[in-house]
Amino acid sequence: MSRRYGQHQTEVQVDCEWATLDVVIHWTLTCDDYRDLVEIDKITVGDKDLHEGWNEDYFFDIIWDEVLAGEDYLPTDHGD
Repeated sequence: MSRRYGQHQTEVQVDCEWATLDVVIHWTLTCDDYRDLVEIDKITVGDKDLHEGWNEDYFFDIIWDEVLAGEDYLPTDHGD
């Protein structure tokens, strides 16, 4: 991630019983005084927003485990 906070998009493949879908997770990273906060804005397949009805915990796990856990950010990167 070139910038830590703000809006992001993450492309993933999701497997289900009947298909494998190319999905884009549109999400925003903000922070409060104690922690980073992730909000999923929408989940798209092509130009269709399929946010409703999906298991959001699965997509939060993808963001935390595959995107944020692997970034090379240090708290000292933004100064005092």
